[in-house]
Amino acid sequence: MKILVAAAVLLSAVLVQVTWAPALTIAGAFPNLVLLTVVGVTWAKGVRVGMAWACAGGVLLDLTAAGPLGPHALALLAGAYATGFWARNFDPKSFLHPVVAAAFATGLYCITLLAADDVLGLPMPPVALAWELTVAAAAYNAAAMLAALFALRARPDTVGSTR
Repeated sequence: MKILVAAAVLLSAVLVQVTWAPALTIAGAFPNLVLLTVVGVTWAKGVRVGMAWACAGGVLLDLTAAGPLGPHALALLAGAYATGFWARNFDPKSFLHPVVAAAFATGLYCITLLAADDVLGLPMPPVALAWELTVAAAAYNAAAMLAALFALRARPDTVGSTR
């Protein structure tokens, strides 16, 4: 049953991200719901679970994109790994650390996607534009993570997760 719920949450995040999230664009960026889900799961459940979610979510995102399979999965894995390292070394009850981890994971995600596009010979935006979009996405995802933390911590039954 846990696997079905996890699959439903991840599939929902992917579908909302590729359909409705682009309508929420601010400064050229929109929330990366799959990345935020992966960061949240990695922070709450640990790096192994987070990496599994990253791989599955990345493949689902790759299936919705026009390019090859793999770049989104690789980018999400980089974010999950960094978040797992961060979560092991900082206070898991802090509001600040998951928010900063989401921003940092967004930066890693964007850099990894750009590197994959370069290696695969796919079109890439100019460096200045890529930098602006990465900063905007990191700020957007950090704000979204903060909102998600407030919403989740307001419910007492969701706070007790362990890694």
